[in-house]
Amino acid sequence: MSHESVLPWMLSVALLAVRLAVALALTPPLASFGTPAVVRMSFVTALAALTFSQRPPADLATTASANPAALPAAIATEIFIGALLGLGVQLLFAALALAGRLMDVQVGIALGSIFDPVSRTQSNVLGTLTSLVGAVVFFISDAHLQLARFIAQSLDLFPLGVAPTLDDPMQPLLAAGSMFSFGFALAAPVVMALLLTDAAIGVASRNMPQINVLVLAMPIKVLVGYFVLALAVVGWGPLLQRGFNCLAPLSGAC
Repeated sequence: MSHESVLPWMLSVALLAVRLAVALALTPPLASFGTPAVVRMSFVTALAALTFSQRPPADLATTASANPAALPAAIATEIFIGALLGLGVQLLFAALALAGRLMDVQVGIALGSIFDPVSRTQSNVLGTLTSLVGAVVFFISDAHLQLARFIAQSLDLFPLGVAPTLDDPMQPLLAAGSMFSFGFALAAPVVMALLLTDAAIGVASRNMPQINVLVLAMPIKVLVGYFVLALAVVGWGPLLQRGFNCLAPLSGAC
């Protein structure tokens, strides 16, 4: 194989590796295991090389091999496309974190924090629980395979180094906005149950002043919150799986 044919192939692999690295870095379950950076880069480079083992070099890579000045713009484009590919999963886990935070505040345990292995940050108890539930559903629903399939298909949708053209430029922003409605929907049963519990406790304290509300309110709210959450989490699976079917806001699947 001559130098003229090897260089475009290597540039194609490098550009695809940039896209893969950014997309996987924004996917919380895949980016949360503390894998060394060298191992991650080796992994994405191997995936990129495997992808292009059955493909001809990208047109832009052939052009860039003769004109290196085109590479910076191509790399920036790949970073942008990779960010869009990983945005869908990131938004779903952000919605789960929002739901957990809302429930933590309503239950009254928002002051406590533990280590969240998914986001690798300090999080509240229910925030960590919702992240772990999302990670479990992500893998058992084969969403990680769907993400890999969509990344491979993105080479046809968005050729290497070619900036994507959006039919609706507001679509990524609308997808980001849907995070809030999705998070509120997940937390709604627990939040509503606890609001009714607060109202009941208020009525009881009004009619029975001898009750020590400050002592009884917290354990009652914790019990009610966990009980309603145990009932509500059963219905999360289909909702999350439907969300994972729309892994990227540009996929056109939703």
